[in-house]
Amino acid sequence: VDAGDRYIVDVMSDKGKKILNATLENATDDDVKLMKKIKSEAENKIKLQFQFEVDKVKEKLNAIFDHIFWRSLSDSCLGCAVCTYLCPTCHCFDIVDEAKNSQGTRVRNWDSCMFSLFTQQASGHNPRPTGKERVRQRLMHKFNYFVENYKEAACVGCGRCVINCPVNIDIRDVLKKILII
Repeated sequence: VDAGDRYIVDVMSDKGKKILNATLENATDDDVKLMKKIKSEAENKIKLQFQFEVDKVKEKLNAIFDHIFWRSLSDSCLGCAVCTYLCPTCHCFDIVDEAKNSQGTRVRNWDSCMFSLFTQQASGHNPRPTGKERVRQRLMHKFNYFVENYKEAACVGCGRCVINCPVNIDIRDVLKKILII
């Protein structure tokens, strides 16, 4: 936690304790109280700015899968994937085989569902050929499929996608629109 003139660290593992005990001084009781206060204020700020009922969004997403809304949303999206590359919950990847000096290596590369080649199959068929399908997939994954599997959204409300989107797509506004369709 950034306490202004220093950081207060909450160590979560024995390995972390070994590393940090060698380099940092122990937090005082006042430090612990300050850390809890800062964390609580941050959590409350997020709750105020990004509050919605996950189950209602999931239900609505099921109902609007083929809605024209996805076309209008995708019209403003560049497909640059900055939203996915900065997202702490996005984890898409691709696996490629590379050859070097007659040796083969299988490499896992970070990728994004927002790119057209992400779902392109070897036959050339692409089940998500346009931005409409890709934008829809991103939101369906975060607020429908993930909720179905893990009972919570794949969004922590950090706002990185909102702050860095070059065309100012705000996921909070998108969710509000989804709920009133």
